[in-house]
Amino acid sequence: MEIIPLTRAKARFSELIARLIHRQEAVVITRKRVPVAVIVPYEEWVKKESSEMAGLAAAAAALADYDAEIDEMIEAVYAARAKARDRDVPL
Repeated sequence: MEIIPLTRAKARFSELIARLIHRQEAVVITRKRVPVAVIVPYEEWVKKESSEMAGLAAAAAALADYDAEIDEMIEAVYAARAKARDRDVPL
């Protein structure tokens, strides 16, 4: 993975893209010696995005069965707050 400063990346952007296409490797761009961006091959980005989306969808599906249980817990908390005499909590 190549690391280059922003000023050089701006001056040689077309060259960077051509090298990215042929070498299929990411390029890190720095500003004041701090990494600020990465240019990656499109295929690599697509793989990363699709794996993240699948992960989020799987997590949401896994928690779908807990909706009723969570609603019951919330109702129990509000009921306990309403019965509490040690503090005044507006509901």
